[in-house]
Amino acid sequence: MSNSNHAHVMAFLDDFHVGGTPDFQKLSSYFAEDGWYQPLVPATQRMTGRAAIAAALEKQYQTYHECRCEIHASAATGPFVFTERTDHVTLHAGDRKVGSRVCAVFEMNDDGLIAGWREYWDTGDVMQQMGISAEDLAAAM
Repeated sequence: MSNSNHAHVMAFLDDFHVGGTPDFQKLSSYFAEDGWYQPLVPATQRMTGRAAIAAALEKQYQTYHECRCEIHASAATGPFVFTERTDHVTLHAGDRKVGSRVCAVFEMNDDGLIAGWREYWDTGDVMQQMGISAEDLAAAM
C-alpha cells in the first residue's frame, strides 16, 4: 500500500507542478471527497472538500506562475507519504523567481486517495524573497 500511496502523491505533485497553469479540477480528483489541505501549519486553516482545495490551489496561482517542484526526499509508510522539496515559482509581481523549501505530509485513505495534506515551510524566508509582510503572505494563501 505504501508504494501505491507514494506513486499517487508523486503523480499529484507532477500534475501540480507542470510549469504552466495546472488543471485544478484534475488536481482535486487526487483527493477524497472530504479530503483537506492545510497550506501552512499552523498559520492557516484546513480547506475541506475537493472544490475548496481546487479553489485554494487556484488562488495561489494568482500570486505566481511557472511552479516547478524539486523533490529532495520522499518516503511512505502505511497511510503517510512525506516529501521534502523546493518549490520554484515566478511571481507575477516583478516576474521575480522565488524558491521555497517545503516539508509536506500526505495522509491517504483506504481507497488510495489523499485524505489530508499539510505543509510546513519557512515563512520568514519566503516573505524576505517576496518583499511582503506576514499579512500579505496569509492573504495569498
